[in-house]
Amino acid sequence: MVSIFHQLVKLFLVFIFVLTAFVGFSAQAIAGEVTLLWQGDGEYQVRARVVYPDEFRDNSTKIVQVVGLQTLQNLTELTVQVIDSKGRTIANYDNVNNSQARENNFLQFRFDPINKTINGWLDIGGAEANDYFLKGQPGLGLDLFHLDAYGNEFKIDHNNGVIGIKTDY
Repeated sequence: MVSIFHQLVKLFLVFIFVLTAFVGFSAQAIAGEVTLLWQGDGEYQVRARVVYPDEFRDNSTKIVQVVGLQTLQNLTELTVQVIDSKGRTIANYDNVNNSQARENNFLQFRFDPINKTINGWLDIGGAEANDYFLKGQPGLGLDLFHLDAYGNEFKIDHNNGVIGIKTDY
C-alpha cells in the first residue's frame, strides 16, 4: 500500500512540474508585429516592419513611437525598405534596432497598436546624402523623397495618404 501511495505522489509531483514548466514557458510575452505597405502613384513602394512589446496590447494608453533620437517608446524594431517602380530594392534602413534609434534626427513614427493606426506625422527611412525617406501625414498625403549628394530633397512619388497596415500575428 505504501509503494502505491509513493508512486501516486511521484506521479503527481511530475505532473505538477510539467504543468508548471508548460505554463511558465507559454506565458512569456511575444512581440507584436505589423508591416506597413505604401505604394505611390508612380509605383514606388515602401515597406516597413514594426516590432513592439506585446504586454501592453490591451491598454489603450500605450503608444509605439519614436521621434528623432530623443523619444523612443515601446518600439523594438523599425526597418524600412524602398522599392523602385521596376520592383527593385533601392534602399534598406534600420531606423530602430534592439530598442535603439539609429542616426536620424528627423525620424517620426507614432503607432496605436490597439486600433492599428498611424497617428500624426510620419517620417521614416534615411536622412543622409543619397538616401530615401517617406514623409507626410497618413490619410492626407504621403511623399517619397530622395536626398541628393548636397542634401537637397526631391519628391519622386506621392499618394493620397493611404498606407496599408498588415498584422502578422
